Amino acid sequence: MSRAAPQEAAVLASRAGLYREYAPTPVLRVHFHCLWSHDIDVGPGRRIAIVPDGFCDIVWIGGRLVVAGPDRSSAFPSIAGGERIVGARFAPGAAADWLKVPLSNIVGQSIPLEDLWGAAALRLNERLGCAEPQERLLQLKAALEEEAPKRAEPAHDMVSVFDRASDLSLSGSVADAMLDELSISARQLRRRCHTHFGYGPKTLGRIRRFQGMLGLCRNRKAIPLVELALAAGYADQSHMTRDAREISTLTPMQLQQQISG
Repeated sequence: MSRAAPQEAAVLASRAGLYREYAPTPVLRVHFHCLWSHDIDVGPGRRIAIVPDGFCDIVWIGGRLVVAGPDRSSAFPSIAGGERIVGARFAPGAAADWLKVPLSNIVGQSIPLEDLWGAAALRLNERLGCAEPQERLLQLKAALEEEAPKRAEPAHDMVSVFDRASDLSLSGSVADAMLDELSISARQLRRRCHTHFGYGPKTLGRIRRFQGMLGLCRNRKAIPLVELALAAGYADQSHMTRDAREISTLTPMQLQQQISG
């Protein structure tokens, strides 16, 4: 019996074309982590992997605005080569107020913005649709700047939770550290994390540790995987390999090769 050929490894979205991030303007700085653009360039038949990062974005893609909810594992969207995608990435703790929905309701989903904002999103869709591709990010930024004064600042306790989850130099679980710092119960912490991140502190910590490992791959020359695992806060190399495959479908070696290639 013949065997099917193994599926080719997915391409990290950051390696599929030209991706740029832009610092938010002062009026948006509290609410958004960054604005970004991505000119897609990927070979025919290649899968693009968008790996989880703990964030939630408003994205212009395929001729419409959508909300890209937080993910637990990689998403593999069908994206046409040559498309310019633009987006705004919410700051930690900001998205739930802007979207008026707990992020646990939209985990792993891409939802039309009009489902959450109604007529305002339809007007913004039309505004961006009439703009030239190179102008769309400016139009999106201007619309968000108009809206920002009406929005509450992000939940400060959730900013602390996100920072704790992202700090590779700190040992122990996110939950244990934050229970002492915030003086709340484990149940309250879990509920608030589900509202503002889509999942509990353990999953957030796992995703942010994975992102920290990717950051180490970007900032250093290739280092032995056992050293990479320890620097990223994993118990050992097998722990890192297991998490990387479950989160991204790629091995640490494949991730390292793509990032440094």
